[in-house]
Amino acid sequence: MTPTHVYPPGYGHSPLPSDYRPWEADIPFLEAWARVRRNTMVDQARLFELWELVGQLPPDLPGALLEVGAWRGGSAGIMGLRLLREGDSRPLVVADTFCGVAKAGQEDPYYRGGEHGDTSLDRVRAFLHDLGLPDCTVLAGVFPDETAHRVPSADIAFCHIDVDVYQSARDVFEWVWPRMPAGGIVVFDDYGFLGCEGVTRYVHTLRDRPDGVVVANLNGHAVVVKTR
Repeated sequence: MTPTHVYPPGYGHSPLPSDYRPWEADIPFLEAWARVRRNTMVDQARLFELWELVGQLPPDLPGALLEVGAWRGGSAGIMGLRLLREGDSRPLVVADTFCGVAKAGQEDPYYRGGEHGDTSLDRVRAFLHDLGLPDCTVLAGVFPDETAHRVPSADIAFCHIDVDVYQSARDVFEWVWPRMPAGGIVVFDDYGFLGCEGVTRYVHTLRDRPDGVVVANLNGHAVVVKTR
């Protein structure tokens, strides 16, 4: 049985003091957001950051786009719609357990496992198809343990990690990083959020890497850019 928890106040929201909201003037983004908003728990500011980063990937940067932790497919949809807008034919791979959070442990004070399991493989496939993204690869199972061998690309240009807990975030990053060329980007969701302290702790272990730059954003994202 999937555990039921009451989410802490403010879960999923990260108010910032800045009044600058560029997404409100970006019509293509707003149109895309309107199509995905009901299928994601990621707020508008973070979805806009994904939209912007995917749009800035160099055309000659090899590799697929990967999302691990898709829930109902909304953030993957934003990534895919930006690829379509750019005419970018890179593969989009979407991975989820489809039975909730995996690998919760002692680093994670809130999660126990199984949360966010109110989704399904068929639901996400149908949603992405309706967005005009029928060629996405959708993987069901724990990543990378059970499904990484099915990723249809040797390289990963961009990875969105939205897995809520320490060990899962670590395992995904350690699989992705050796496969990412210089200039590739990893985005951790849940950074700094109440209840997701495990993800924040793991991101902090990456600060001294000689081959990447860690940007600790205040919007709930941490961005890691591979430099070599």
